[in-house]
Amino acid sequence: MLALVAVAGRLVYLQVFAAPAYAARAAKQRVCDLQIPPRRGVIYDREGEPLAVSVDAKTVYATPAQIRDKRGTAQALAKTLGGSAKDYLPKLQKDTGFVYIARKVDLEKADALEALELDGIRFQDDSRRVYPSSELACQVLGFVGVDDEGLAGIEARYDRLLAGVPGVLNAERDPWGRPIPGGVMRAEDPVDGESIVLTIDKDIQYKAQLELAAAVDKWGAESGSIIVMSPRTGEIYAMYSTPGFNPNAYRTANSKGFRNKPVCDAYEPGSTMKSLTAAAAIDKGIYKPSSKLVLPPTIQVGGRTIHESHGRGTVEWSLRDIVTNSSNVGAVKVGMRLGEKGLYKYFKKFGLTEPTGVDFPGEGQGFLPPVSQWSSSSIGNIPFGQGVSTTPLQLARAISGIANDGVLPTPHLLLSVPDRPNAVPTWESKRAITVKASHTTTRMLQSVVTSGTGTEAAVAGYTVAGKTGTAQKVSPGGGYADGEYVGSFIGYLPAEDPQVLVCVTIDEPSEAIYGGTVAAPTFSSVAAFSVAHLKIPPSSAAVDRTPGPGGGKVTQDR
Repeated sequence: MLALVAVAGRLVYLQVFAAPAYAARAAKQRVCDLQIPPRRGVIYDREGEPLAVSVDAKTVYATPAQIRDKRGTAQALAKTLGGSAKDYLPKLQKDTGFVYIARKVDLEKADALEALELDGIRFQDDSRRVYPSSELACQVLGFVGVDDEGLAGIEARYDRLLAGVPGVLNAERDPWGRPIPGGVMRAEDPVDGESIVLTIDKDIQYKAQLELAAAVDKWGAESGSIIVMSPRTGEIYAMYSTPGFNPNAYRTANSKGFRNKPVCDAYEPGSTMKSLTAAAAIDKGIYKPSSKLVLPPTIQVGGRTIHESHGRGTVEWSLRDIVTNSSNVGAVKVGMRLGEKGLYKYFKKFGLTEPTGVDFPGEGQGFLPPVSQWSSSSIGNIPFGQGVSTTPLQLARAISGIANDGVLPTPHLLLSVPDRPNAVPTWESKRAITVKASHTTTRMLQSVVTSGTGTEAAVAGYTVAGKTGTAQKVSPGGGYADGEYVGSFIGYLPAEDPQVLVCVTIDEPSEAIYGGTVAAPTFSSVAAFSVAHLKIPPSSAAVDRTPGPGGGKVTQDR
């Protein structure tokens, strides 16, 4: 009787209390869940050219219990798929009914392996992400992982649209991996991802990368970055920084190339900020372009002596002359007339205290300290771009505010979702200065290119407005690093109806340092190509161009 009670108790325990756990273990032994990956959506450029596509591939898996010659099979896998036999042998020795051997295998290799008819080796249809143009727009596009999830760039930002929904194959199998007749089987088809169209123009992107790489090499620079965009809409035609990388082989690439510097990295912009200081003074009504200021060779502010980049005597220059000749002393005088609160207010209006809102992950932000944190010398360096930092994209947005009738656009990369037109977000804009002030500032910035520090930025047949910048780099230990500069040029054209804005920065050039020398010629080449490619008519005001090294000058009607 005691034995029977014990057996009955054990049966009750097994069939009632422990039953769910044993049932789960049994199901795990015989039920195989296989995920069926969806095909990821295509990424197109604005003209319908594919930038990222998914091609057919196969996933190789194994049922180890069916493999008699495990060492021989491991050697065959290594010979066909690559690697060494010791990479595969531990997988084949596992006590399981399913194990992945290789994911995203090229069809050619998979077919060669399948032809060997190896016991226990199975195949599942799959897809593999491919970037047809290799390094083109690499930082913008980013890349995906082995499970097709976006890990960087646009692939990560719009992963929900692109990824789709995986399918599932659920089936009962015996210990040798064979289907059990009459067993449970459930299949859910995958839902493929949606395609998207970017604002990127493949041809402009290629030209921008080519010219930037040539400039970095020519001037012995550490790196460089470039943005080409519409100052009207905020659509980004091209974006790149050196070094780049090949997203088809991102696992072996130098991770330094992953960083999209125009969006993520801030720097002190230097004299390009003088255009914003001048625009603020014009908008506030303090000065006109013809207003005269007496400028000594240097100026003392808060115990600091501000110098010009090139020595000169005392002069009487107009605001136009100050901008055209990129005068530090003149910019300080204009900034002091605006006052600390006035200057901060306008720089805030130009978006220097906030991210741009670009649809790209990991956007960085520059630094404009609140007035309460300004030192006695801040008003002596912030007006000409020291003591403040921006990302290249923040600066491009701010200058777009001058080009776009005083309105800041939101830079963006998504143009459309072909199958879901309502999924495209609306892009906000906000006013920085008046229409009149923007037009007046633009005419003043034209002088920089016709007769000032930016003559190398001229484009045949087009009026160009822009500004050079040559900024010392901040030292990690404080102060400024000796001999380390960022040369830049930012401008737009046609000046009377701006359609294209280009921002070029050359980091730590060694052969020359001035933005008008190292960056302006790249602007000229890329801008000229862009307006021709976009079929933007020449300017009626630009009547002649005398070719010269790097660009020459444009003669304009005034």
